[in-house]
Order: sequence, then C-alpha cells, then structure tokens
Amino acid sequence: MNNIVIQNYKIYQELKSYFLGFIFSLILTIIPFSVVFKRFFNIHITFFIVIMCAVIQCLVHVKYFLHLSFSVEHVWNITFLIFTILVIFIIIFGSIWIMHNLNHHFIYHNHNIV
Repeated sequence: MNNIVIQNYKIYQELKSYFLGFIFSLILTIIPFSVVFKRFFNIHITFFIVIMCAVIQCLVHVKYFLHLSFSVEHVWNITFLIFTILVIFIIIFGSIWIMHNLNHHFIYHNHNIV
C-alpha cells in the first residue's frame, strides 16, 4: 500500500509541474500579445518586454517541462542543453551573416554592371 501512495504522489507532483508550466507559459504568451496589440508602450519598451517574456518562457520550459535544474545530478543534461543552444546560435547567426554578405556583394556587383 505504501508503494501505491508514493507512486500516486509522484504522479501528482508531475501533473502539478506540467499544470504550473502551462499556466506560466500561457501568461508569458498573453503578456507580449496584449502589449503589442494594445500598444501600451513605445517600440523599445515593447521590444524589451517581448524579449524578456521569451527568455523567461524558455526558463519555464526548461524547469517545468524538461524537469532540468542546476543540481549535481543534472550537470550533463544542462551541459548538453548549453551546447545545443550554442550550436543553434552559430547556425542562425552564421546564416544571417552569410546572407548579409551575399546580399552586400550582390548589390555591389549589380551596380558595377549598370
């Protein structure tokens, strides 16, 4: 009987984590949409609010849905997560850099032809 109680408690804790994560994600999605649609602030403050909500929402997803923390038992998971973020950062900004340079050279060469 004790095993069943412990197992039910673990299921309850996991469902509670998912529910809290969903509520926080919903709030952190509604805030930027309402700030942008209602135009409460100028463009710089709106941009800052949207970026901050996005960063906080990433942390909420890591905590509540991926169940990662900065404890000793999750060191390798956090390491792999940071490495993945770094690779994605390199791919995205490397692609933007390459496209910008291609666009710059395309425009430069087309003006010399005319």
